[in-house]
Order: sequence, then structure tokens, then C-alpha cells
Amino acid sequence: MKAAILTKYDKKGKDLLIQDIPVPVVGNDEVLVKIMAAAVNPVDNMIVRGEVKLIVPYRMPLVMGNEFAGVVEKTGSSVSGFRKGDRVYGRMPLKKIGAFAEYAAVSASALAIIPDYLSFEQAACVPLTALTAMQAFEIMHVKAGESVFISGGTGSLGAMAIPVARSLGLHVYTNGSGENEARVRKLGAEKFIDYRKEKYVNVLKDVDHVLDTLGDRELPNEFKVLKKGGNLVSLRGLPNGRFARRSGMPFYKRFLFQAAGRKYDKMAAAKGQTYDFLFVHENGRQLEEIGRLFDKDHPLQTSIDTVYTLDQINEAMEKVRKGRSRGKTIVRIGA
Repeated sequence: MKAAILTKYDKKGKDLLIQDIPVPVVGNDEVLVKIMAAAVNPVDNMIVRGEVKLIVPYRMPLVMGNEFAGVVEKTGSSVSGFRKGDRVYGRMPLKKIGAFAEYAAVSASALAIIPDYLSFEQAACVPLTALTAMQAFEIMHVKAGESVFISGGTGSLGAMAIPVARSLGLHVYTNGSGENEARVRKLGAEKFIDYRKEKYVNVLKDVDHVLDTLGDRELPNEFKVLKKGGNLVSLRGLPNGRFARRSGMPFYKRFLFQAAGRKYDKMAAAKGQTYDFLFVHENGRQLEEIGRLFDKDHPLQTSIDTVYTLDQINEAMEKVRKGRSRGKTIVRIGA
């Protein structure tokens, strides 16, 4: 089978090689998936540059790719709930990625059935954003009636996180450019702040939770709008000790990440708040929950920018690296 392979880390970026390798053998708790479509995400370029190797130390050569949709070809002896021909999607297990290939052996616990109304290319857009929303709100321990500010919520994450937050009974606030206001309000945002007209730090206060998508430059302001004792979950900050402990990492990594995230922990401690970093992990059960929250009349929101072939994987990676995607960059693999 064809696969896109990374041979070594490179801080400046490195092209993936298209090579023929054997079809993977499935373990007892795995499913062999024929990959029909995969999405390219910033995390793929982060892996190439070696930026996540302290979190997940991959061995080379490495079949790349984290997010996919495909068809079940075969199931392991211990697998129940899936059968040949099922349309499935998921986020590859952190310790065993490999979605940029014609086939992948995936832990059954990472998979969920694709809703009927989604194509393979649309389905490949869903897992990372859906799981990000579910896992962020889980870390926050949200309760109905509370409020959440989703920074920069006009992109693909906001399209997922806003309706998920509303389904959990949260009051949702976000910011972005004015032309997106009507669409974002339709998704369920109660308050929209046009960043060209006003600053959210001057509009919001005592928010129960913040989902940060902007990172270092905005974290100080996000802590300002968060209430005393509130929770902030960041997708773009630095890992900290809480992240390392939650992930079950060994002592030396807990020490390293505690030092790395100390700056943000100190910001949070000033008002008794908590800071958590999120690196999304696989979870088929949470994807099933997402499938139940949406239906044909209220569908999962997907946005596709460009569709490439597997042979064009480096063009797709470069597009995402330069931040030029308006929606997901998709690689079509299966026929």
C-alpha cells in the first residue's frame, strides 16, 4: 500500500516520502480501515518539526496523519460493534498515528460510525474539532447555566464547540470578524464581539470558563475576563504539570512540563483560577456522543478548503503550514 512517511524530525520542516509498505496486520482489539479521506492539521506539521516529541516520542520511520474517515475491511478477534463495510471515522491513537495511507490498523476504541448524511471527505473534517470540544468541556467540568468564552470562535473549532456548548446548556460568547456574526449566532453564540470594533476584555467579565485558541499573546486578557476560581483550557499555550499528571506521564516529564507551564499557572493562581493545556486524544465514545447531538436537520458543520491526492501530500502540508486554509485541507486516498 502507499503511505506518506516521515524519516526524521526537522525544525525547518521536511517533505514526507510516498512509499509502498505492507498493509498493517490488525491486533486483537484493532480494526483494519481502508482510508478514504484524511485531514491535514497543524499538529501534523508540529510532529514533523519535533514539537510534540516530549508529549509523544514517535519512532522513525513514521506513517503520518491523525484524522481520517474510511471503511472497515477487517476486525480483530476481540472487536465487537464494527463489521466489514461500516463507514467509520476517528482521531488516530496518539501512540500509533498513520492516516496518510491506504490502510490503517486502528484501535476499535478510537472509532465511531459516520453519520449517514456526511461524505467521507466531510467526515474527515470532524474528529479533531469534535473531540477538542468534548474534551475541553470535560476538563472544565461545565454545568448547565454557566458561561464560556471561546476565543476566535469563527473557525472550524467554533463551528463544533459552539453548538456542543449550547447542547450542554452553556451561555456561549465568542469574538471574531463582523462578517461571521450571523453565522456564529445561528450556531448558538449569545454574545459576539467584533474585534475590529471593540475588545472582548472591555466587554466580558466573570466568565465561568474560557476555551483559548489564540495562545500566548491573548492568555493574559483571557484570564482577566475569567471569574475568580474559573477554568481556562488552552489549545495553543504550553503544557503544564496538570497536563502531565492527567496524561499519566512519568515523573521527569511532569517536572519538565511543570516548569514549562509555570508562567500560565502563576497567572491563574492570582485569582484562584485553573489553567489546563489540551492535546486531543482518541475517543470513539465521545465521537458517538457527537453523532447523537447532531442530525440531518441540525447537521455537523464541516468546511472543506481544498482536496488533494496522497501524491500531493506535501502541497497539502505546506498549505496548512502557511495558514492559508479556510476550512479543512483534505487528502483523498480511497477510490
